[in-house]
Amino acid sequence: MKHICIQYTVHPDVDLDELKCEIAGFVAGIGAQDPNHRYISFQRTEDPRQFIHIGTFGGEALPSFQEEPFFKRFTTYLRERCAAGPEVSELDRVASTSVDQ
Repeated sequence: MKHICIQYTVHPDVDLDELKCEIAGFVAGIGAQDPNHRYISFQRTEDPRQFIHIGTFGGEALPSFQEEPFFKRFTTYLRERCAAGPEVSELDRVASTSVDQ
């Protein structure tokens, strides 16, 4: 399994409701690729312009995502609206309540 974290901050003039709709479409695209992928998006309470996405993927899913239309659409959309990031980090699992590995 591969675990990733994506963090970014959007510009003050970005419509957050529109962004959340775009995020929902992106997450749906990931789920459509393989129902075993786990992906969740968070918005920081203390700064609603900051977002964090956490994903868990099996096999070599990540390189194939980058070629998918849903992925290209969202990353293009997001890059135009980011004030900082997106920063992508690979994560190593330490502990979890989930039985998924």
